[in-house]
Amino acid sequence: MIKVDKNIDNMNISKMKQDSIMRLARNKNIKAFLRSYQLNTSIMDDYWVEFLDYEEDTQMCEHCTSLKTCPKASIGMKKVLSYYDGQIVLEMESCPLGKKLQDKGELLEKFTSNMNEELLLTNLFDLEIVKNIDHLPPNNIRSLTMILKYVDNPTHKGLFLHGDDPISNITLMAGMMNQLAQKGYHVGMIHFPTFLIDLKSSFSTNESNDLDEIMKIDYLLLDSLGEENVTSWSRDEILLTILSYRLINHLPTFFTSIYGYNDLKKVYTLRKGDEIKAKAIISKIQAMSDEIIQDLT
Repeated sequence: MIKVDKNIDNMNISKMKQDSIMRLARNKNIKAFLRSYQLNTSIMDDYWVEFLDYEEDTQMCEHCTSLKTCPKASIGMKKVLSYYDGQIVLEMESCPLGKKLQDKGELLEKFTSNMNEELLLTNLFDLEIVKNIDHLPPNNIRSLTMILKYVDNPTHKGLFLHGDDPISNITLMAGMMNQLAQKGYHVGMIHFPTFLIDLKSSFSTNESNDLDEIMKIDYLLLDSLGEENVTSWSRDEILLTILSYRLINHLPTFFTSIYGYNDLKKVYTLRKGDEIKAKAIISKIQAMSDEIIQDLT
């Protein structure tokens, strides 16, 4: 009697398996997989568990709209069927949302910065000012043309962007630096006033600082130049050192500021007799970059 029951159970399992395989064979993704390798549905008998696992995984992905709601243990990953040397293998790879997150992480690794991620991820070609370039004032068209030209053909000479709107300035330059990072370059985006505060703090606490990396990075943007608390130390030992090193070594450097050259020279003239040092700062910036004036009026 026991043997009969076992036989009945085996028959039920076998029928359930075949019914399941027939259903799986109608799955559009599985059909496409079998067709791509010219495989007969009979092969599914040996890989039933793999096909079931694949179907369950794809069903979880069907209506996914965000990684925040992903029900999987391996968030951002999906199972895919592969065929090697006559065997079907179930592998893991990033889903579209996971790939996007992975690409974002890899891009951010190209940055050295003290700015927020959202700014670093600025897409130059998504900016309204870039989309509407044909309707801009002539001066802004020239500015954007210089930036777009630089993205296509980077050189050792950077750009100096100044204007009355610091948010517009840094957003535009962030978009350009993002494009350079996408090309595989290591780029630095440094809010200079904050950098100086952190640098000074690191000296007092014996923590490591990023001054050496900033000096040697492939492409460097110094944002809000002239808005820092200007002292002899910040001007002569930090800013002038960075500029001198990068100028001598032909390392592309970019600047944003609310000041033009003449006003910036006044900012760096702390006291009578400082004119020569202030002039040295401006001379190096002029030698390292082409001027762009962002006029939003």
